[in-house]
Amino acid sequence: MNSTGEGVRLAKRVASDQGCSRREAEALIFAGAVQIDGHVVTEPARRVQNESVQVDRLAQHTAMHALTILAHQSPGAPPLTLAALQSTFRSQANPLWRPERLARMLAAVPLPQGASGMCVFSEDIGILRHLQDPRAPMEQEWLATVSGIVQPDTLKKMQFTGFRVSLNHQTDAQAVLRVAGKAAQGSGFAQWLAEQLPLNELRRQRIGRLSLAPLAAGEWRALEQGERF
Repeated sequence: MNSTGEGVRLAKRVASDQGCSRREAEALIFAGAVQIDGHVVTEPARRVQNESVQVDRLAQHTAMHALTILAHQSPGAPPLTLAALQSTFRSQANPLWRPERLARMLAAVPLPQGASGMCVFSEDIGILRHLQDPRAPMEQEWLATVSGIVQPDTLKKMQFTGFRVSLNHQTDAQAVLRVAGKAAQGSGFAQWLAEQLPLNELRRQRIGRLSLAPLAAGEWRALEQGERF
């Protein structure tokens, strides 16, 4: 408490009580892991005096680590945005996924317009820099559904530096190609692919070492500790 009787910032009180840094205390507060007199408070600047301040021990470990979310954009659905995820988490009333924390997140490697598959949202600066570094692009893998039969000569013409294109399966009506490589990303890649063949659907299956499985369309999950792209 300060000498003016106005109390101290909640972040300072939590940092003192928990023996952590001010930044870690703010992460706990934003995550909804801190209560004042039994009520969750998510404002680090809130002044406290003699009130009882509790920290949810079960939430503490999760809140101390930067949050990254993997989500599966459904084909034909409206683009999956951070606002849509916030709405989902709000409806679940999960204290670890409060809007105050989600507001700090950014979308990494956005999907090309009309594409589906893996989306990444993160507050982890290291992950964002790693995924967005143009000097060392991350390999991505896609499934491209095209109309008709793809001839061997067409596949051969599509092979060049930065891409690996193979036939996954096909019928008389359509074919599914597997496209992978460090150049297989962004709107330019999607446009190039559409210029080669009549593209019906494009789905991102993998970024680096992390794949879309086991997420079904519309599902999401938090990146677990130890997982790496």
